[in-house]
Amino acid sequence: MRRFCALMLIAAVLMVSAVMWHRQSRIKEGRLSLDIVPGIDESTLPSGLLSVYSCDCEPDEILTLSEESQVANPSGLTDTQRPPGRIDIIVDTVDRTLSILSDGKVYREFTVAVGKPSTPSPPGQWEVVSKGAWSGGFGTRWLGLNMPWGKYGIHGTNKPHQIGDSVSGGCIRLFNRDVELIFDWIPIGTQVVITSHPFGPLRNPRRTLGLGERGTDVLAVQRRLRMLGFNPGAEDGIHGQATIDAVKRFQQAHSMRVTGIVTDEVYDALGLYLYE
Repeated sequence: MRRFCALMLIAAVLMVSAVMWHRQSRIKEGRLSLDIVPGIDESTLPSGLLSVYSCDCEPDEILTLSEESQVANPSGLTDTQRPPGRIDIIVDTVDRTLSILSDGKVYREFTVAVGKPSTPSPPGQWEVVSKGAWSGGFGTRWLGLNMPWGKYGIHGTNKPHQIGDSVSGGCIRLFNRDVELIFDWIPIGTQVVITSHPFGPLRNPRRTLGLGERGTDVLAVQRRLRMLGFNPGAEDGIHGQATIDAVKRFQQAHSMRVTGIVTDEVYDALGLYLYE
C-alpha cells in the first residue's frame, strides 16, 4: 500500500511539473498583440494533400531528416551558458536579424537571410513545432514553424555568402555555426515573432489573390471577411474554395463584379489598406 501511494505521489508531481513547464514556455498573446496560428499535423493529412502544405521554400535542394536524438547537444554548451529564463525568438526582416530573448530581454543577436520580395518571410507570431538535422541548402539544423500554408523554418545554409540578404523562399537562414549554437536552447513550443515592413501582412503592391494563393495577405483577408460576417472557412492562409465563395458573397453584397478574386477594389472595401 505504501509503495502504491508513493507511485501515485510521484505521478502527481510529474504531471504538475509538465503543466508548469508548458505554461512557462508560452508567451501570452496580449503581450505581443499578435495572433497565434495553430500548426498543421502532417501525419493526419491524406498523402495527396501534403503538397498543399509544402511551400518548397528551398526547391533546389534535396532534404534528409536525421533523428533529433543524434544532435541533442551539437554545440557542447553547458546549462550555465544557455539563456537562463524563458526563451522567445524575434526575427526582424528589415534589419535581417534574429534575436534570442531570455525573459523578454535580448540575450544574443544573429544576422540572418530572409525571404526575397517575391517570397517574403511571413510576418506574425508562430511556434517551433519540429527540430532536426538536415542537409544541403538547409544546412546542419532545422527548427520548423507552424505556418499552416507551407513548410517554413529557421535553418542553416550551404551558401553562407548570402547571409544578410533577402534571398530565401521565406525561411530564415543562419550561419551553420549559429543555428548549431541555438539548436539545443530552443524547445518545441518556443514562440517566434517575425516582424516585417510597415505594410504588415500585406505586400506592396497588394497581390491579386486567386485560387491556390497562400500567405499572410490571404490570412488577413480571411480574418477580415469573418469579422464582417462572411465565413471564409478555415483561417489557414490558403485561398481555397470556401474563401472564394466568401469573397463572392462579399462582392455581391457590395455591388461588385462577382469573381471570388481579391483585387485592389476588394482590399479597399475590406479596409485592408497600405500605410507607409
